[in-house]
Amino acid sequence: MSKQADPNLVARAIDQIDRSRLVQLTVDLTNIPSPTGYEGDMARAVREVLAGAGFDATLQPIGDERYNAVGRLQGQGGGKSLMFNGHLDTSFGPEQAHRGIGYECRGTVIDDEWIYGMGTFNMKSAMATYVTAVESIRKAGIRLGGDVVIAGVAGEIEKSPVGGFEGRQYQGYGVGTKFAITHGAVADYCILGEPTNMCLVPRHCGSTWVKITVPGHLIHTAWSDVEKNAINKSRVILDAIHEWIPQYLERHRLGDFQPRVNVAAIEGGWPWRGARTPDGCSIYMDVRTLPEERPLDAYNEVREMVAATVRANPQLEGTKVEIFLSAPGTSLPDDHELVRQVIAAHSKQLGKPPTMAIEVWSSDAVHMNRYGIPTVNYGSAGRIRSGGGGFSTHQGEHVHIGDMVDITRVYIELLLAICGAAD
Repeated sequence: MSKQADPNLVARAIDQIDRSRLVQLTVDLTNIPSPTGYEGDMARAVREVLAGAGFDATLQPIGDERYNAVGRLQGQGGGKSLMFNGHLDTSFGPEQAHRGIGYECRGTVIDDEWIYGMGTFNMKSAMATYVTAVESIRKAGIRLGGDVVIAGVAGEIEKSPVGGFEGRQYQGYGVGTKFAITHGAVADYCILGEPTNMCLVPRHCGSTWVKITVPGHLIHTAWSDVEKNAINKSRVILDAIHEWIPQYLERHRLGDFQPRVNVAAIEGGWPWRGARTPDGCSIYMDVRTLPEERPLDAYNEVREMVAATVRANPQLEGTKVEIFLSAPGTSLPDDHELVRQVIAAHSKQLGKPPTMAIEVWSSDAVHMNRYGIPTVNYGSAGRIRSGGGGFSTHQGEHVHIGDMVDITRVYIELLLAICGAAD
C-alpha cells in the first residue's frame, strides 16, 4: 500500500500557496527568451530562484554557454527522494513573435485566468509550480524527510543536427537531462510536468528520424531531362511512403492507440539557382514507435519499404536511407509505486483519479527511466482557452492559472507522501 501523507500537514501547506507568486514567477521566467541552445540566461535565473527557495543550487555547464540549473533541498532523513524535472528551452525564440501573444517571449496575463507567452505551456509554468509547492511546504514550517531535487535542463526540445544544420541550436532530445543524471541530479522518483492537461502519462512513444536521399542528375535546364530530375523521381518514394504509413500504423497498434508518421521536410536543389537541376532530393521522416519497440526496427521497416520501391522502379537505383535520430519510447507499469502515488494524490486533491494516457510525443522520461529513476509525465498545462485540450497553433502557448494552482496542491500531497515529514 502506498504511503499516505498526513492530511493536516497537507492542508497547512496548501494554505500557504501564494497564487500571485505562482503567476509572477511564470511571467518572470517567460520573459527570458530561451530557445534551444541559448538557455544560459534562463538557467541563471532558475538557479537564483532555487537558491532563494532554500535549495543548494548550482549551474551545470554542458558546453557552448549552455547550463542546467539543479537544486537539492536536503531532507532530514527517513523518506524517499523526489525530483521534479523541467526543460529550460522553448520550441521557438523571438523570431516567431509575429504570430501573436502566445509566441512572444513575454508573459501576458489575461483576465487573471490565463498566462500567454512562449514557454508558458512547454514548460516554464511547470517550473513555477514545482518551486511554489516546495515554498508552500517550507512556509508552513514543515521539514521533509527525503530530499527534493528540482532540475531545470537544457536541450530537451525535439531537435537534431543533420547535414549542414549544425550547432547548439539543433542539440536537443535530452542532452541536458543526460548530463544532469550522470552528474548528481538523481532521486528515487521523478515527476516531469510536461503539458499533459492534468493527465497521468506513464508511457509514451519513441522517435526514429530517417533521411531518404534520391539521386539526380546535375545539369543546366537547357539539357535537363525531367525523368532524371531528383525532385521528380522522389515523387515515387513519397507515394510509396504514403501507401506504407497506414500499414505501419495498423501493424503497430496498441489497443485503440496508434503511433504516427510524419513526412517532416523535403530538401533538394537551390532556390536561388533555378537554371540547375538538383543532384539529389532528400525526404525526412519522423517515425514514432510504441513504448516497448526499438528505433532500429522502425528504421529497418523504412529501409525495406524503400528497397521494394527501388526494385520496382529501376530509375531510383542509388537511393539511400539513413537514420539520424534514434530515441526509444518509455513505459512504467500501471501498478508501479510512483503511478499509484500520483493517482492517490490527484484523487485526494481533485476528487477523482486522473485520466491515464499514452502519448505520441517524446520527453526526457526516456533517459530518466533508463538510468533507473522511475519517471512519469504529469503537468497542468494543456487546456486550450477556446475549449478542449492539447495545443492550439492559432492561439500559441498559454496556461490556465487555476490548473496550475490545482497541480501545485497535488505536488504538495506527493511531496509529503513520498518524502515524508520529519519528526
